[in-house]
Amino acid sequence: MRRTKEEALETRKAILKVALDCFSKRGYALTTFNDIARRIHLTKGAVFWHFKSKEELLAELIEREHAIYEPLKGVEQAQAPEDIRDAFVAWAEAVSSHRELKRFTTFLMSRVEWGETLKQSLAKRLEGLVVTDPVERLHRRLQWMKDSGVIDTPLSVEQLAALMMGVFFGTLRKAWLYKTPINVVETVAAGLDFIVQGIRSK
Repeated sequence: MRRTKEEALETRKAILKVALDCFSKRGYALTTFNDIARRIHLTKGAVFWHFKSKEELLAELIEREHAIYEPLKGVEQAQAPEDIRDAFVAWAEAVSSHRELKRFTTFLMSRVEWGETLKQSLAKRLEGLVVTDPVERLHRRLQWMKDSGVIDTPLSVEQLAALMMGVFFGTLRKAWLYKTPINVVETVAAGLDFIVQGIRSK
């Protein structure tokens, strides 16, 4: 029985690996369980035995990458905008230096059609897996900083978070999708420095 459980776990890992490869090449919407099954020499039913839907498969991929590196790690403890900047820079360093994280991040940016139904389905599944939303945590910390007078800006928390996420993902897109020869970590740091200087309480 133990051997069977170990084999099932290995099969599950192999499905996740092949799924990321298929999703990255064909896109999330166009990839089917048949595509994944063929690549791994399993039946479609065998893939369904492990994962009941593509949403469940995607949620577990997100959980796995989250376990490797939690996006915006430590942002809940940020005391100053510079701490948030450092959390983004650490995230940029992690995705730049870890091959699987980089591939997964590129896939999420360019090969998933983010409709409202998919977002809601994933939110429910990830909540059950205790995977936290980095944007939601960023919003909460920025709100705390605004309420505490740590930052001073007429921009809303939503606008600030959008600017910060825009610097981060805009830099990754430019470097990885458009193959622009820029240093991702340095560019993310420089972009966030501009934002931090503009919102720091005088």
